Amino acid sequence: MSVSRSISRAPRLLRYPRRFKVVAMITVLLFAAALVVAGLGAWRQDNLTQSLREDTAWVAYKLDRDAIQLFNHLLATTRGPLSPSDQDDLNLRFELLYSRIMLLQEGEVSLLLENISMAKALLAQIQQQLDTLDPMFEPYASLTQLPITELEEELLVLTRLTERFVIAINGYLAESATEERVLLSVLYKLLMSLLVGMSLAVLLVIVFLVREMRESAAARREQEQLSRQLEVTATQAQAANHAKSDFLAMVSHEIRTPLNGVIGMSELLREPSSLAQVEDYARTIHDSANQLLAMINEILDFSKIEAGHLTLETSPTALKPLVDSVISLFEPRAKAKGLQLTLYIDPLVPGWVMIDASRLRQILLNLIANAIKFTDHGEVNICIYSTVKCLSFDVRDTGCGLNEEQQASLFEPFQQADESVARRFGGTGLGLAICKRLSEAMQGRLGVRSTPGQGSTFWCELPLVEASPVNAPLPSEPMLDFAGISLLLVEDNAVNRKVATGLLSRLGCDVVCAENGQDALDMVQAQQVHLIFMDIQLPDIDGITVTKRLRSQGGWLADVPIVAMTAGGVEGVRQRCLAAGMSDYITKPLSLLTLSNVLSLQLFTVSRPYALPVLPSDLEQHELQPLINRETLETLAVSLGAESVDQLIMLYHQQVSDYVAQLAAYLRSTALLTAEQTKQVARLAHQLRGESLGVGAERLAAEAKRLEIIASSSDSSPQDFNETLSLLRQTASRTHAALEKWRRDDSTEE
Repeated sequence: MSVSRSISRAPRLLRYPRRFKVVAMITVLLFAAALVVAGLGAWRQDNLTQSLREDTAWVAYKLDRDAIQLFNHLLATTRGPLSPSDQDDLNLRFELLYSRIMLLQEGEVSLLLENISMAKALLAQIQQQLDTLDPMFEPYASLTQLPITELEEELLVLTRLTERFVIAINGYLAESATEERVLLSVLYKLLMSLLVGMSLAVLLVIVFLVREMRESAAARREQEQLSRQLEVTATQAQAANHAKSDFLAMVSHEIRTPLNGVIGMSELLREPSSLAQVEDYARTIHDSANQLLAMINEILDFSKIEAGHLTLETSPTALKPLVDSVISLFEPRAKAKGLQLTLYIDPLVPGWVMIDASRLRQILLNLIANAIKFTDHGEVNICIYSTVKCLSFDVRDTGCGLNEEQQASLFEPFQQADESVARRFGGTGLGLAICKRLSEAMQGRLGVRSTPGQGSTFWCELPLVEASPVNAPLPSEPMLDFAGISLLLVEDNAVNRKVATGLLSRLGCDVVCAENGQDALDMVQAQQVHLIFMDIQLPDIDGITVTKRLRSQGGWLADVPIVAMTAGGVEGVRQRCLAAGMSDYITKPLSLLTLSNVLSLQLFTVSRPYALPVLPSDLEQHELQPLINRETLETLAVSLGAESVDQLIMLYHQQVSDYVAQLAAYLRSTALLTAEQTKQVARLAHQLRGESLGVGAERLAAEAKRLEIIASSSDSSPQDFNETLSLLRQTASRTHAALEKWRRDDSTEE
């Protein structure tokens, strides 16, 4: 009734006048167009200004680079006699340098320099210095001998002026960029305010247009959804009720059967019996307990799969040995029933495949066990085939077979063929359901082909991924004698403590027990043991906390193996145990084989060297210094632009290569350097340091500084020079890689 009333009260579609809506939409469109035009104009103007600044910075930088290169070339060519071609080359380089100054005095660049007082003054000094150098540089035809000493002095003055000029330009550009960022921040806030206003206007228009339709359809949708929910809820409630009843009835019956064997045989063991009877009773108890454990494991596996906690561990696996190990487990059972158990592997099946071996083993165990269970006479055949993309397993039997109705529900949980099967063979009905879900988790399929009275064929298809053989050593046989090994068992439950003590004593271990965590903490103060078994659930302090306290005491407790013992079934307990400092993790119920394997692994395989922490050396402290300073690179990117910074880094790489080559030429000899050579090494190191700091290569700048200090020291040996140069080369290579990575990643993101 309420739904029909809400539908009857639904408003008309066109509540607001159409002219009002049209005017609102036109207003929003004009407003958006105005914002777009204004934004394009501002963007274009900013690009022009930025381009001019980049051009100015680039010309100033090239002026400084040309001056330094002219100076370096002069030094390089004047080591020996100056040839006419070298003199003409020097004159040509000076002419190119002189032409750079003209670019700064013409056009829009000169207008920009008018705003930089320091740069303007330095430009005048540079012009004056160039005028001083102009008469000194002449072609060989005009001047046969250049004044080398005067040229070196004047060029040195010129390089200092150009360096200050570049710094002044970059400082102005950085200040301008900062001011523009502040202005852009204000503009962005204004733009965001306008966008918010425009968005609100658009939102109002949209609300005006769709409000009526939403109101008119809401009641219908609500009624339909409510109806569907009621139907689904009723169906789920009925299914859950039936499943709960079936599960409780089945589990209560199946658990009572092995429990009856355990309790009944235990009662008989309390009475006087012969040795043969005792062995028979013990065997029955053991078989019943294993049956009960298998049932609990199936329920836990199915719960884990349903909760989505199933994990696959794919690895290279030898297929035939895995299948042979499964078949060997069932050969005694098949022989006892008079069945023939055979295996056929197609020649095209690869020897090694990539697969989760434990899950495949679990599937085969279930399928072969069912085939033997439901076959009274005849044979059970396991056949393995392969195609290009698929690996197929067929388990064929000559048993009773299944009709179509039974096949349809066979892979559902807690389902068996019929009640007579459940009464005759028992079981939870989870085995095939688990196999089907495991095969689907492995991207495969599982099914059955069967005819009543003619047997069944259960097939499983899995993706085929061939693998290369792995040369793994065969696992060593577990030890059964651990005489002289002392253990601490921390367990609060008396029955579990008695079982574990008996099994460990059978292995030859000397066991001392603690009933709670505080007892364990007290015992380790009085006695040292080889290994500690730690229960997780303790009455006073949980086992994880006890482990952390033991590890924190240091000494032998920092390295002694601590193995967790839990009942299992809780997700994430293993990770918590290992994170707390435990060495391994085993689940109950315990067995001699499990305990033997753990003791062998922890006491005779895993080594735990105890070492004091080592403080970092001076070299390691140097390695902690970053290769590049990202703030410097980001400032250059803002000031010059990404393209200019890329060109700058490429030029820097070339310069570093030249410097390293020149330094190597000086230091190639093992003899002591002359005073002039030492001076040149110090000069090159100083220049390399300055350029490295300019592009943010801080670690390489530090290495260059170290070389400069060694060159300035009078007691430095050739070995000091060579070691420092070697480290400088390594740092240069790593710096090159770091700068290229920054160009590829960080600069492109900006």
